[in-house]
Amino acid sequence: MPGRLSIFDDSTFKADIAQTLGSFKDDVQTLVPNYNIAPTIEVPILTNTMRYTTAHFGLIPSWAKGRSQMQINARCESVFEKVTFKEAYKSRRCIIMVNGYYEWVKDVRSKISVPYFIHANTGDYFAFAGVYEEWYDNALGSTILSCALLTTNPNDFIAPIHDRMPVILAKEDWDTWLDAKSDYTTLNTLYTPYPSDKMQMHEVSQEVNSVKNNGKSCIEEASLQTPRQASLFE
Repeated sequence: MPGRLSIFDDSTFKADIAQTLGSFKDDVQTLVPNYNIAPTIEVPILTNTMRYTTAHFGLIPSWAKGRSQMQINARCESVFEKVTFKEAYKSRRCIIMVNGYYEWVKDVRSKISVPYFIHANTGDYFAFAGVYEEWYDNALGSTILSCALLTTNPNDFIAPIHDRMPVILAKEDWDTWLDAKSDYTTLNTLYTPYPSDKMQMHEVSQEVNSVKNNGKSCIEEASLQTPRQASLFE
């Protein structure tokens, strides 16, 4: 369950949208890099109306009384029936573009939680399956978009560090995911764990623990030698 994201370059993603899906409205324009995104921070999403815009990371149901009722992720096995997500899942699916995400693993020897940055082996991006919602903020006097990502069972690469992983969509599945006519049986075929050989990870510094730190150094490999992955679980 990724609760911390890194988004700093959407150029390849936008080119792939145009090539794969056609024209779209670009509200984001020039992306502001954010290497350490926590819940409540804005993230870029491509909605099923072909609008590339930003949304509050953490879906707030339209009926919610406040932002405290937000959820950052939904299980793919139950998203269609949960009151928080089912309406969004039915008609407001989106793609959340990230360049990578973080997971923390407790070292069995030191008992310290070690942060790892997980990213595509191409160095580009992941396209997370997401849902979005509109919520009226009385304090702001305006409607905001909010979103959550879907999770599935982990692949062999992620399983040693977490029992869930994001649903990551292949480009050939984008149209199916965004198409309002796709039925639940068809959508269920998209929840296969992302191939292990398309992912990489490396240890990063404890700097990422604080959301106040938001520079490129957050994703850089830790200066100390990265311990063998197996050593965390021996």
